[in-house]
Amino acid sequence: MLASAACSAEGAKNDAGIRLSASITGDDVTLAWEGHRGDVVVEFATEPGGQYTILGFMPRAQARFAHPDLMPATTFYYRVRPIEGPASDATTVVPATDRVEGEDWLVPRSVPDDRAAPKPGGTPVNLLAESVGPDAVRLTWTDNAADEEGYLVEHQVGGRFEVAFVVDANVNYVGLIGDGADTYRVRAYRYGEMSNVVSERTP
Repeated sequence: MLASAACSAEGAKNDAGIRLSASITGDDVTLAWEGHRGDVVVEFATEPGGQYTILGFMPRAQARFAHPDLMPATTFYYRVRPIEGPASDATTVVPATDRVEGEDWLVPRSVPDDRAAPKPGGTPVNLLAESVGPDAVRLTWTDNAADEEGYLVEHQVGGRFEVAFVVDANVNYVGLIGDGADTYRVRAYRYGEMSNVVSERTP
């Protein structure tokens, strides 16, 4: 069963930036966007002006996203926001020189760093990725950004970097388990101009 796409009133017009469209087949919604060639985050809500949830971070080579197997008889609202901001140099995982126990080492946090010099648009530096166990990695970096929404922890998959984890602004420490990647970088991200909002109702 096919249903026609409909734009909600919220953000329905966006002459200067990214344009989002949607189509629905059964209980699957497919999104497509144009007007932006960089990385984006795709988000959805189930009521106009409601709380949006991140569906995923899409790399610059991708301009489509499928949201499958949705709840029936529900209206879904979608928007896309460009992701901007500088990334650290990539670093390869090295063995840790200490031991970790329990689960406290996994918790994202801000730790004192005398090397930090925060400024708008500042680039994270001094990224260290340490193996603390099988498929367990501890990452630390110097937070030089003063205007970030947060940090994207990205791991290298094939020839490109993909988002593995997201942390809040001012965080400069996080542990990952079960990831298994060899190379990481972190990005102090900010949102660009939001797309129009589109909506689809499942049958």
